[in-house]
Amino acid sequence: MTRRLPPLNALRAFEAVARHQSVSAAADELCVTHSAVSRHVAKLEDHLGEKLFARHHQRLELTARGAAYATELTQLFDRIESATATNFSSVAGRRPLHIGVYPTFAQRVLIPRLSRFQDEFPDIAFHVETSQTPDPTDIDVDVAVILGTGDWPDLVAEELCREEMLPVCNPKLLESHVLDSVEDLKSFTLLHAQPRLSDWDHWLKSMGAKTVDPYRGMRFDTSGMVYQAAVNALGVAMAQTPYIQDDLHEGRLAVLFDTPLVTERSYWVVCAPRLREDHRVVAFTQWMKREFAQLAQPSR
Repeated sequence: MTRRLPPLNALRAFEAVARHQSVSAAADELCVTHSAVSRHVAKLEDHLGEKLFARHHQRLELTARGAAYATELTQLFDRIESATATNFSSVAGRRPLHIGVYPTFAQRVLIPRLSRFQDEFPDIAFHVETSQTPDPTDIDVDVAVILGTGDWPDLVAEELCREEMLPVCNPKLLESHVLDSVEDLKSFTLLHAQPRLSDWDHWLKSMGAKTVDPYRGMRFDTSGMVYQAAVNALGVAMAQTPYIQDDLHEGRLAVLFDTPLVTERSYWVVCAPRLREDHRVVAFTQWMKREFAQLAQPSR
């Protein structure tokens, strides 16, 4: 039987707000931003089809049904906490570090290197949460690696490296194609990720190409699928350089032109301000910076 449960993160946020009678206090407890808690409460109200709080200017007041619901939730969460401590006393209070990343980043950058993090920090348990839009304000995310300009005033962000892109393909394709100039790319199949359809256009314009159609070729749902297609010699991918360093080193991919397009965005390790001194977040951030320092010298 499938359980028909409300969003669990939203339940946690609502119960904390109701217990503290304060969004700010709930945010402190959950180590997320004020706005994240508010979004979760609104999401729960939408799910239930009913307001849980009566809002009077800056003051929140539980509705009658909201108060009754909150009382039962608190009792349930207390029982879960007690059951966990009773049955798993050795791990009580040892919450894993929840790391939020893009699916392709997890597959091609993070997971191949996580054994090194585990060796260096054997006492830090971790969970990897993937999303097309990793959200460091989510209750279940402690630290995230995201791509952007760093303009996040409510977050703590440390830059890893600028985003740069290069065209790559399986070396076997170069054996059967003439490639004397960028214009020769018109004889290759271009590979595109649906969320990044303009990548080829931007790079080709930066190279001064005139005769290559930047939008023709094969399209895939994710960047990870594009890179695998390139490894399998289906065509040429416009690759974000951190994602393909292992393939370059192992000879599965080769760079066609050694002139990257450097964008205005960077990769960042990001967390909520209240987690900036959490030893697990600090350890992951410093380790990630060391790993990216090694990635900064592409194997072209």
